[in-house]
Amino acid sequence: MKTLLGLFLLLALTPLAPLYASSPSEKVVCSHPGERAKWLPETRIREIFGERDFTQVKLKISSGNCYEFYAIHQDGSIVEAYYHPISGQVMRYNRVAASPGAVTYQSTDR
Repeated sequence: MKTLLGLFLLLALTPLAPLYASSPSEKVVCSHPGERAKWLPETRIREIFGERDFTQVKLKISSGNCYEFYAIHQDGSIVEAYYHPISGQVMRYNRVAASPGAVTYQSTDR
């Protein structure tokens, strides 16, 4: 049921995504492609991100060579986060709190 609710919230907030997603001018750059051998394994970066606190997690490699997460937190908020693939440091963390009747936005750039 939580997964269904999370999917519903994600779909309901999808029209808001352009308002909160990073724009091309805000591109986060983490590393050079030649450093790929130094990257943390996917299982480790998922652990650092705290995947267990989320109902849905999508992980991809950004165009700036960062680990990029899109996820729905157990509280219903939606997260977009960029992590440095070598150090595991948070490079950007955007969180949209979903609550009935109101949407708040929290953004952190490192």
